[in-house]
Amino acid sequence: MSATQPAERHAAHRPVHTLTFAGAVRSEWCKMWSAMSTYVLLVLCVAFFAVNSLMIGWLLNFMASQEAMPVGMEDVWTTASAGATDGMLIVGILGVMVMTSEYSSQSIITSLTVNPRRAMFMNAKALVLAAVTFLASFVGVLVAWGCAWLMLHGAISTGTQAMPAALPWVTLLGVPVAMALTAVMAMGFGAMLRSTVGGVLCVVGLFTLLPSILQLAQLLGDRFAWIVSVNNCLPSRALESFIGAGASSFSNSMGAVMTVGGSTQPFQPTWGWAGVILLAWAVAVYAAGVAVTARRDVK
Repeated sequence: MSATQPAERHAAHRPVHTLTFAGAVRSEWCKMWSAMSTYVLLVLCVAFFAVNSLMIGWLLNFMASQEAMPVGMEDVWTTASAGATDGMLIVGILGVMVMTSEYSSQSIITSLTVNPRRAMFMNAKALVLAAVTFLASFVGVLVAWGCAWLMLHGAISTGTQAMPAALPWVTLLGVPVAMALTAVMAMGFGAMLRSTVGGVLCVVGLFTLLPSILQLAQLLGDRFAWIVSVNNCLPSRALESFIGAGASSFSNSMGAVMTVGGSTQPFQPTWGWAGVILLAWAVAVYAAGVAVTARRDVK
């Protein structure tokens, strides 16, 4: 009896480690940077911003030298954000892999044993993913802006009166936020499917293939204008409208929606509503992923 009393007193004074959200975030932060795919995809994201900016900047510079069109500061800003549509695919793949790697490596069992609160586990992972994606995209936009300025500063011939006041803020902050929302959305797909191949196919299909297929409805006449309207509410189309911020620029003109049949104009959200649509997509898909993770067995 007396031999067990010291052990009991020691156990009574042993510190109890409570599970906190901050601790879950630290754990997910370490796991995020332990995967080589994180570094590769983030570098690709920055590279895509820079390459797209250089290509469009060179094209605009060439057109300006031929006096084919004037170039203004709004073109510099929209050129800097032109790589967002390609970056969307890259961060989408990152979002899928952040979730599905837990299942492919069977580390999900350990993760949920350490943190059985599945909603907290998902929210911590989503917060870390969003923060990392935001920072990488912000760096990508800064690099892309430098590339655009390098290519276009000698060709600027118009003033800034035509540039919306919100355009610089949308480019510098709105684009990284949109990339973060895209990554969290893709994480929701990964949580629902638990397969890297399936999640990536969903991302590619929703962001790239489906918009291209629905865009063909423009050629079918007025009766199919509603299909084009639906297409304009898909994540990639909403992103294109959002990053333009309503500016009259070469990049925005390339992504402008054509009139169906010459008489019916499809629904085209303003840049503000396009941002709301993208947010709604991210919230809906992520919430579905959390619900599936909370209810389904890990095996």
